[in-house]
Formats: sequence, structure tokens, C-alpha cells
Amino acid sequence: MDAANFPTPNGRFEYNSQQRLTFVPKKLPPAIKYDDNLMMALVRAERKVGELEGICNEIQKPYILIKAHMRKEAVLSSKIEGTLTSLEDFNRHEAVGDIEKTEMEYLRLREVINYVHALDASMVGMDGGDRMSLVLLRKAHKKLLYKVRGEDKSPGMFRDIQNMIVSESGAKKEVIYMPPSAEMVRELLDDLESFFQAENKDVSPLVQCAMIHYQFEAIHPFRDGNGRIGRLILPLLLYERKILTTPLLYLSEYFEEHREEYYAGLMAVSQKSQWYEWIEFFLEAFSEQAERTIKSIKGLQGLREKYKKTLMEKRRSSKAVFLLDHIVSNPYMTIPMAQKILNVTYPTAKTAVTALVDAGILTEVETVMAKRVFMAQEISEIFQS
Repeated sequence: MDAANFPTPNGRFEYNSQQRLTFVPKKLPPAIKYDDNLMMALVRAERKVGELEGICNEIQKPYILIKAHMRKEAVLSSKIEGTLTSLEDFNRHEAVGDIEKTEMEYLRLREVINYVHALDASMVGMDGGDRMSLVLLRKAHKKLLYKVRGEDKSPGMFRDIQNMIVSESGAKKEVIYMPPSAEMVRELLDDLESFFQAENKDVSPLVQCAMIHYQFEAIHPFRDGNGRIGRLILPLLLYERKILTTPLLYLSEYFEEHREEYYAGLMAVSQKSQWYEWIEFFLEAFSEQAERTIKSIKGLQGLREKYKKTLMEKRRSSKAVFLLDHIVSNPYMTIPMAQKILNVTYPTAKTAVTALVDAGILTEVETVMAKRVFMAQEISEIFQS
């Protein structure tokens, strides 16, 4: 790491026990000057997030949409780190199982599945009274690295060695960022925990998210999985602060689409103290993703009502109507999956699935090991858009 690349650093340099130069970020919060442009960005983001919260409060059976959006976040947050599994692969896997998968394909899916488990368990913990804390993050990290890449890197434990961020260009490797030494990690994390457990009424929760995400990534407290845990923090913060009582807003889609700007923004805070630009980027992410989520919710709710009306008009069984909720959550379906969801015999499950096919809701797309696979194309398109 070259200190010359940090002309106006948001922190200080210290040598670790191996005499390597490390970067120690300043404590939160930084001093931010809000001009008209940044205030407008903040007002727009808070308005959009507030609009989303209003819509969420009107949703019937919100857990259906929570599952669907949580899966999408898991796929995209993992994609940023190089795990190439699509949402379609994830949903198909849930319906079909481990059939016809190579070991590499399974491990990629497992990483995404672990992210969902980590996020879901954290939400459940908060519902049970857990606070946003270092303990909660360690539990999430342990679930994230369970039996996948990085399982040998102390899951659930803060690092006790020096790590670094390396830029690779062909055969050339360059250390572009050296986080604080392992000896300083706990002190810095304690300060961070104090910040996100304080009320901080003078700082918008959305701006706090931008600050906390940077600080966590700058500390880089785990040996692996820092990016995913750092992004997982965001919905947890919004949920704990009751900014969104239904956890449906995730930013990884925006970060993935603007990956270069995302990583450059993180580095620019460390190197040049460019908090203004980083917060502006984050607020745009909140606005854009809230708008997309609103559109997605309305589209899914509209399809659900249309499908329900079609089934009622055709006098289909209540079991076919019940399956609708699961199709909204995952557009893939098999008869054994329907059998498990409905807790009925195979013939009864087959009748319910056939009713959805006859109504034009499901289409048979393939057969895998004698297992017929169906998909709700319109629902899948909403999540792919």
C-alpha cells in the first residue's frame, strides 16, 4: 500500500507487528456539509423509502415477498464477490433439488443459500429481541461460511491475522489497501458498535447506513466474507430502526450495476475523505432500489390477484389457490414440491398443479430425472427485470 495514494486520508497510518503499513479509519461520525444538492438527494431517498414502507404495511402475507426479495439480494450480493449463480438457478434448485449439479455448481448455490440463512436468522433474532451488535454479525458470518469457500477462515471469529485488498492485472499484483492490524480490530469494532447502537438523532438512518457500511469495510474484520456481511448489515439496520418494518429493501442490485463506482467510492473515502460523494451515491441507491421494489411489489400483487380471480372463476380447488402464494415467492414448482407444501398425497398435489397449468399460470419447462418442472413465466420476468 502506497501512502502517496492517500492525499487527504480519512484516518491515519500505522505499522503492524510485521512493519507493514496499515490504514486506521477515523471514528464515526464524520463532519458532513449538507448543501442543497445533498439535501435534495436525502429528501428524495427518505420519501421513496417512506413510500415503500407505506405499501409494505398494506401487503397481505408479506412473508411471501420477503422470501423472494431476500433470495434476490443473496444472489446479487454474492455475485459482487464473484459467485456466479443466477436467481433462476437458485429458485430451480429449491424446486428440483441437487439433481444434475457438479460439485462447483453446488458450492456456488450453497454460498447463496447460506447468505439467505444468515440474513433470515438475523431478522428472526431481532424479532426475538436481539440488537444490532457484533455478536449478531459473528453469528451471521458463521452461517455465511458454513461448508463453503472460506470455511477454513475462522467462521464467526474476528481475524487474528493481517489481511489486505489486492489488485490484480495479469501477472502483476499490487496491495491497494491494508486494513488495520489484527490487534486494533476489536477496539475499532467496539467504536462501530457504539455508533450503530446510539440514537444519533442528528444523522439520518439512511446516511448512517452509508457511514457504517464504509467503516465496516475499512476495518475488514473477518478473514473472508467482509463484503457480504457489510451489505447484510444494511437491511438489518433499517429493520432495527423500524425504517422498514417489512424487510424488502436491498441495495446489492444497485451496487452490482455500479460495481466500479461502488468500489471506487469506498476507496475514495479512505484516500481522499470523500464522504460527500459516498453518501450521495448511497442515497441514490436507496432511491433507485426503493422505486424498483415498489414496482416489483405492485407487479407481483397484481399478478397474484389476477391469478386468484382466474382460479375462482374456473372453480378450482382451494389447494391450487394456496399454491399461488408459494409461486409468488418462487416461480418454479414440481409436483413433489406441491405435495410437501400442501401436505397431501401425490395425486392431490398433481391435481392442484394441473389446475394452475390449465389456468395459464404455470408452464411445464423441463423434466429432470422423471420429475416434471413447471414455471410461472410472468412472475419470473418481474424478478429478472
